[in-house]
Amino acid sequence: MSFKTADFKKTTRSAGDERALYPYTIRDDRYTAAIGYALAYYERMVGRRRAEFEAETLLEFFGDARLARGLVACLARTYAWRAQTFAEALGDEVAQQLFQAGITTPADLRARLYGLANGRYGGVILPGERAEALACLCANITHEAAESAPLLTPQLFERALTLDAEDQHLLVKHGATPTPDDIIALYNYHSVETAICHTEALRLQLCGSVWNIIHSVHALARRYRVRYEVSGAPRSLFDEQLELTLHGSRDALGNWSRTGRRVARVLLRLLAAHPDSLSGGVAIVHLRGQKLQFKLDTRALRILGVGAGTNADLTESWDEDVADMFQKAWGRAVVSGCAAGWRLRRDPEPLIGQGALVVPDFALQRGRERLALCIGSGKAATTALVRDLAALGGRPRALVLAPASVAEGLRACVAPLATYEQQPAEAIGALVALLERKYPRRRPDEQLTPWQQLERLVADEGFVEERTVAALLGCATDEAARMVQRWGGPTFHVLPGLGVCAPEALSEIRTLIEANELLARAA
Repeated sequence: MSFKTADFKKTTRSAGDERALYPYTIRDDRYTAAIGYALAYYERMVGRRRAEFEAETLLEFFGDARLARGLVACLARTYAWRAQTFAEALGDEVAQQLFQAGITTPADLRARLYGLANGRYGGVILPGERAEALACLCANITHEAAESAPLLTPQLFERALTLDAEDQHLLVKHGATPTPDDIIALYNYHSVETAICHTEALRLQLCGSVWNIIHSVHALARRYRVRYEVSGAPRSLFDEQLELTLHGSRDALGNWSRTGRRVARVLLRLLAAHPDSLSGGVAIVHLRGQKLQFKLDTRALRILGVGAGTNADLTESWDEDVADMFQKAWGRAVVSGCAAGWRLRRDPEPLIGQGALVVPDFALQRGRERLALCIGSGKAATTALVRDLAALGGRPRALVLAPASVAEGLRACVAPLATYEQQPAEAIGALVALLERKYPRRRPDEQLTPWQQLERLVADEGFVEERTVAALLGCATDEAARMVQRWGGPTFHVLPGLGVCAPEALSEIRTLIEANELLARAA
């Protein structure tokens, strides 16, 4: 998540024929108290509407608009705005009545109102007619839901009409409360990342096991579609120095950021596979029509979590096939119901702390629970991973999957640890068991309707087989798809003959269908 150009605080200076770029980083405790006040303000606002949020308050804390917007972007990792549900705003009984009438979003309510206006009032509902129109709609919805008592009133209808408006969004919190130092580390990292994300060429000086580094670069360039060039190629098997250039390119609109984000991802993944191999570098950056030079000095390397060549241990090359195999195996586990509802996402945001940066391979998600999954490929990379997780402080919301051959030396790992013998994919069962021990599934005490049970099951599992859907809804298997299509709403995506999945899991399910694995299971 790099900053927007308008939020990127920086300085530029002439240096001979070049113009140097210096991204702004917070180097002292000047803003620590202000960030602490901002965190306290966000904590007070959790659960409240955006209309009550006073953005000007943050400007008063920091006095600099760009700095304030950048820090707000960092706070968005923990605090986010989301639309209210009918149940939160109107109550469970009214929400269930609307659901039974086929209304799942405020847009559905507005469509009903527009339809009534066009059909009964000649296209316009006058202020004096609005109360009658809303009462008519509430009565119609009660009748469609087959309810005897009218739970939906015109006042509730008015409130529900604009629940998806931005000023009605609620502030929600993900994870633990960050400290001012956490926010400062995030800001400094994203400031450096923003410069790299607008690069034309990123020239790196690397040291260590150069042949493994070259293999990793080739695999990463293919994975992220980035062009690279080895300009200072090693001349023997014993060379330990390498010069590498990663190239960005303009898109059709003349922007460098599209490929620049991929260049930044290659750099992070390369540093995760070969920790402390980067000794320096220079980025040619394009910002607002200027061509600038950004030097990766000692401070920038420290922000990126690099010890500037302090660890010369032999490292293993990054292999895309290992990650692909793991992702496909996890997809099969999801479909077969063996993943306990945990879904996998590729290339999540890095975990960032003061002087430490961890690049997870995947993110694990179940409902609102999110965890980082880090896969260690060998001794050097795994040892560096455990070191950096410890440097993040506390107990990071992460899990480590490491080779069994190096697990003995990782007893001090602060994150839950699972091991594998040959391939990470073989440890999925053990990893799921570890997840269930450390992060058990919620067990609601309230009595849920069949539709609510299905909605929660789809949200947790990602995919529910057709026969399970039929059993929940009490209908024949061949009727389940039509029933969900008619009454299910936007939280369900129906796969006829297979089952129901969450919309965000559709791409993963499509991959399994193309591989004929899901069709074979259905048969």
